[in-house]
Amino acid sequence: MPALMTCRPCGAALLTLLLVALVAGCAGVGRSDTARLDDFMRQERAWAGLSTHIATLPDNTPVTYSEGGPASAPTLVLLHGYTGDRNHWNRVARELTPRWHLIIPDLPGHGATPLDDNASADSMSNTLIDFARVLGLADYTLVGHSMGGAVAELWALGQPGQTRALVLIDAAGVYRDNPSPVMQAIARGNNPLAIRSVADYEQLLELAMAKPPFIPDSIEHALARRAVAHRDAQGRILDSLLNVQHHLPASSFQMVLNGLRMPALILWGANDRIFDVRVTDELAGGLADSRVIVFDDVGHTPIREAPRRTARAIDAFVAEVYGR
Repeated sequence: MPALMTCRPCGAALLTLLLVALVAGCAGVGRSDTARLDDFMRQERAWAGLSTHIATLPDNTPVTYSEGGPASAPTLVLLHGYTGDRNHWNRVARELTPRWHLIIPDLPGHGATPLDDNASADSMSNTLIDFARVLGLADYTLVGHSMGGAVAELWALGQPGQTRALVLIDAAGVYRDNPSPVMQAIARGNNPLAIRSVADYEQLLELAMAKPPFIPDSIEHALARRAVAHRDAQGRILDSLLNVQHHLPASSFQMVLNGLRMPALILWGANDRIFDVRVTDELAGGLADSRVIVFDDVGHTPIREAPRRTARAIDAFVAEVYGR
């Protein structure tokens, strides 16, 4: 069994202790939900073995990121999805930091990283290529969830010599056959992905996860308010993503996939209501060297619904790629 699965005590027990201690410690008079959220995420990152850094790009854009694991180990760059941030990876990261070097940025328009004038996934990939250069990364595996999967594909297409492998988790894309409830709703003119209020955020969580993890109410409310606070930037991002969905033919997306020659792991939730699990056939058919893993009881967000299983799948795949 890989070392990362045996070197630490049970993750569920530690998480329970963390939540109890955190809720007790944050219960003081005058503590805002935002402060509790910041404390919660700080504790999760510390528990995962992650530290926080800021990289300044050549155009002076600051990119906030988490880093953890042995610096001498192969590097995995983890890219979150739409409305997420680097903290969505914390529970996956905890299982991976004993063995791999992790870099986890806030994508443009999310978390603490600002969005420039171009809200497209292509622009995000170019920003992150600059980010990797600033950090001196020259050999890495890209791991992308949802929107982060699309960004990872474009990044890998632009930097094939540096991208050792790809992990695509419920990845966004322009698929020929995606009869998901969310895409059907968008086609009817009702967009459940748009967040304008706390209620919209709560609805999106219900759509995105079949098995939502336990989070204290005060933390969940703070997450919702933070998402609403980002609604302008993320609205522009969503508009750009949907514009690609409406105007880019699936054949063009397949051409992108055909250009990716590195090994790829496709990891999906069978109950994904945004990108139906059947699109994995299109991904596998377009990529030169891929394998597919489906979690039967999980929705669109395995990194939060099943973090340990997700980490195990990533670990086994990357260990094979690097011969470790």
